[in-house]
Amino acid sequence: MPVSAFARFGGRPSPRAGGSRAGDSPAGGPRFGGPRHGRRGGTPTVRYGRYGRRGERGSLTAETVLLAPVFLLFLLLLVGAGRLVEAQGEVNGAARDAARAASVERSFADAESAAEQAAQDSLSGQCEPQVSLEGSQWEMGGRVRAAVTCSLDLSFLGFGAAKEIKGDSVVPLEEFRRVEEDGG
Repeated sequence: MPVSAFARFGGRPSPRAGGSRAGDSPAGGPRFGGPRHGRRGGTPTVRYGRYGRRGERGSLTAETVLLAPVFLLFLLLLVGAGRLVEAQGEVNGAARDAARAASVERSFADAESAAEQAAQDSLSGQCEPQVSLEGSQWEMGGRVRAAVTCSLDLSFLGFGAAKEIKGDSVVPLEEFRRVEEDGG
C-alpha cells in the first residue's frame, strides 16, 4: 500500500494511502508501547540551548577568519583581471588612433611623428607608449600598420608586477592619394 512522504515522517496519511499513521500498530496504539517523541512522533526532538551545541560555539567566527583572506584574494584577482581587460582596450584604441593619424600624412617621417603623438594623446599619461609603423606599405593604395606597446603597472594589487600590453591596427591609404616615398 503506498504511503506518502508526509505520512512516512509521522504526519497524517494521504487519503490515497488509506492506512494508519506511521509508527502506529494495527491495533491503534503506539508501536512499541512507549510515548511518542516530538510533535509528530517518530524520531525524538533534540533541542539545543541558546548557542547550539557546546562544541560548535564560535565556529562561525573561525570560519570567517579562515575564509576572509581567500575572499579578499579573489576580489583582488577580479580587480586585476578587469584592469588588464580595460588596459588592452585602451592600447587597441591608441593603436587605431595612431594608424589613422599616420594614414593622413604625406611623408613617412610625418606619419611616424603623428602616430607617436596620437598614441600619447590616447593613453594620456597612463603609460609611455612605444609606437612602431613596421609592416606598413607606404605607397598609393598601400596600408599603414601601427603597433603600440605599453607597460601596465599592477603594483596596486600588492605585489610589484608589470604586464606588457600590445595592440595593433591597420588602416588603408587612399588609392589615388599622393605620398612621398622617403622610407618605409
